[in-house]
Amino acid sequence: MTAFSKNPITYNNPVTNIFENCIILIVDDVPNNLKVLSDTLAHAGFEVAIATSGEGALQQLEHTPVSLILLDVMMPGMDGFETCQHIKANPKTQNIPIIFVTALTESVNKVTGFELGAVDYITKPFQQSEVLARVKTHLKLNQLSQSLEARNTELQQLTQQLEQRVTERTQELFASIETLKQTQQLMRLVFDTIPHWVGWKDINSVYFGCNQSLADALNLSSPDEIVGKTDYDLLFSKEESDCFVMCDRRVIESGEAEFHIIDQLRRPDGQQIWLDTSKMPLRDAKGNIFGILFVTEDVTERHIAQEELKQQKQNLEAALIKLQSAQVQLVQSEKMSALGNLVASVAHEINNPIGFLGGNIQPALDYIKDILGLVDLYEQKYPNPDADIQEKIEAIDLDYIREDLPKLVGSMREGVKRIRDISTSLRTFSRADSDRPVACNIHDGIDSTILILKHRLKAGENHPEIQVIKEYGQLPLVECFAGKLNQVFMNIMANAIDALEESNIGRSLEEIQANHNYITIITKISDDQRQVIISIKDNGKGMNEEIKQKVFDHLFTTKAVGKGTGLGLAIARQIVEETHGGKLSFNSVLGLGTEFIIEIPV
Repeated sequence: MTAFSKNPITYNNPVTNIFENCIILIVDDVPNNLKVLSDTLAHAGFEVAIATSGEGALQQLEHTPVSLILLDVMMPGMDGFETCQHIKANPKTQNIPIIFVTALTESVNKVTGFELGAVDYITKPFQQSEVLARVKTHLKLNQLSQSLEARNTELQQLTQQLEQRVTERTQELFASIETLKQTQQLMRLVFDTIPHWVGWKDINSVYFGCNQSLADALNLSSPDEIVGKTDYDLLFSKEESDCFVMCDRRVIESGEAEFHIIDQLRRPDGQQIWLDTSKMPLRDAKGNIFGILFVTEDVTERHIAQEELKQQKQNLEAALIKLQSAQVQLVQSEKMSALGNLVASVAHEINNPIGFLGGNIQPALDYIKDILGLVDLYEQKYPNPDADIQEKIEAIDLDYIREDLPKLVGSMREGVKRIRDISTSLRTFSRADSDRPVACNIHDGIDSTILILKHRLKAGENHPEIQVIKEYGQLPLVECFAGKLNQVFMNIMANAIDALEESNIGRSLEEIQANHNYITIITKISDDQRQVIISIKDNGKGMNEEIKQKVFDHLFTTKAVGKGTGLGLAIARQIVEETHGGKLSFNSVLGLGTEFIIEIPV
């Protein structure tokens, strides 16, 4: 007969007297307070240690195993709050419960204490019964917490022992099954020591036997009562029994064990439980399968804890998404507000002198015309001027002035017009949106964006001009928030310029000229006439698959520190899809470029 392992499974008994050997450290600079507290605790059977300052308390803790600290808040030198900070910062003492003793009643001081790690407050003057009650309560809580941690560790060790025991005893059962005639009694002897549900069946899922734990769970008077029954004869529903038998058949046919099969059952009292089952085929000495063994653990509490943790995770993720959305909206609002204020200020400063110049150019032309007419009249009346006048006419080249002065004033008029166009483009780009969408010309917004970015499109010392190819279709006016859409155009086009500049790194001017940088903007109406489609495409270096997956992620950026916030495309997508009910997508091929496609409902 094979010998079975007889290592006992033991459970630690809880401490019967939780106050035994407890040392209470009292920290107070007032001798009378020390005496009252120490006498009260000593009469209650506690061992008391005393310190008259924060520094003394820290020195005491280095060599005294203290169970609880009564700490005065108001002390000269290191006060109670600072002392508490030092205690909690020391791994050796950080778990000692601290009760502050104070005459302060302001809630802010109490909050400070709790934030520093205190567990309670006792207010002067003392009530002996209250002091004892609070001390005992927090000693109990601390002892229970330590006991719970120890019990959890012990339970983990017990689980490992049980798993090892199951393996050992199963192997022992396999080795002795041919020689032992009283199989059921032997198996019961083995498995009755296991707190999990253990049962064994033949190849037709008819029970050979079970342990006491399973018999108790099934309301059987003894484990023998299960012999000859099937799952259909027990407390399980037909659906549950079908599932058990199907799993048995799978293990028997495959000859392979299945571990951690999770089943959800409903008890006769209506309680929902979750079971973790492992099933193994039983083989005789020749290796033939003659039955199946299963071990089941009730994991209801663990499952509920996991579900609660999952729900908390979902709640945190939802809160994070909400926070990110609020952050994007705040950034967008602040950017548009700042831009609107800037443009309003610039436009105000520009419009006044431009208005002055524009209003005076025509009168100036009229005056010049009158003066030149007067000069002509003088020449007619006095065709032979004296030598001084003739010398002056030749010095100033009167004929050239007569021809060039109107052209000069005309150039001034054209310059004023161009400044007005720039001011108009700025105001068009960042126009303040109303509380509802208004009919706008999409092309005006794109053109204003191009004008604002013109300084980045011009040729530089190391790169030629970035060409903007516009292929505009016939678009209707679109009901939209124009300022926000212009922000989308600005972000996508600025990113395109960044991509082109990055693609030029390491290339010579000749290489860049051989493959010109360009941005193509195509607008059209969809085939069903329901959407306006704007395509902005560059011939930069494109994006790899990793970047494609993150391009719209909150705070993701490929730009260097200080050059990108990671909010631009996130804001753009929110404006297009949430604000306008449209769609923002992109196509990108590594080495060929990127195309962003904006679809806005008409």
